[in-house]
Amino acid sequence: MNGTYRRPLRAAALALLLCTAVRCDSGDIYESHQATTEGVSVRGTFELLNPEVFPGEYDLIFGAFGEGGTSALSSVNVLKPTDGDRVELSIENVPEDARSVRLCMTNSGRQVVYTFFEYALDDDRTSDIDLPSAQIDLLEYDRIQLLVFQQYNCVSCHQGESGAGGLLLTEGNSYRSLVGTASTLSDKLRVKPSDPEGSFLLDALTSQEAISSPPHTGFVTRSEDIDLLRIWIEKGCPQN
Repeated sequence: MNGTYRRPLRAAALALLLCTAVRCDSGDIYESHQATTEGVSVRGTFELLNPEVFPGEYDLIFGAFGEGGTSALSSVNVLKPTDGDRVELSIENVPEDARSVRLCMTNSGRQVVYTFFEYALDDDRTSDIDLPSAQIDLLEYDRIQLLVFQQYNCVSCHQGESGAGGLLLTEGNSYRSLVGTASTLSDKLRVKPSDPEGSFLLDALTSQEAISSPPHTGFVTRSEDIDLLRIWIEKGCPQN
């Protein structure tokens, strides 16, 4: 096998705030965007967990990327699976200038917004590559950190030694500042694990009465991001 697996870099995705036929256990066929340059093939099997937070306004793709690339040289789109589906993905004729393959979310301009999995490719690869099987949790807390707290710039007010209302939403601080912590504006906890209705965070983002000055109801504009928070709370606030 060529290359090595590495943990995806979040900073690159934040700075930019995705084929051949692909088969999965269900037999679905996915649209492909394959380059014509001949090269090796890369195959991988992924078990996708928590499909209820599968992106709706973004695409989930398996793609080959150049060094520091933010859009795929070749890619295949992944359709929404059922929980625990093992999806077999393949990129044929990986371009010579590809330096990694990623399972990632992309926007309508095919720019990467979040990476779940990345595998580095050797420059001198000469044979097809079978990746180790990987379990991917679509409900990663890093996804909430990047695509909610940072993308919507919540961190502009909730940062430093003492953020607004005593709440810190910066990376490395947000989880402990939210989960199981009393709110200064409500009798509710900021986030109560497994209890969305008992979590003031959702009130603040969905009810104009929760915070009047300034109201927070228009801050998170995508309904699927509110759903992402709600389901994360329902699942007990995993920190994975």
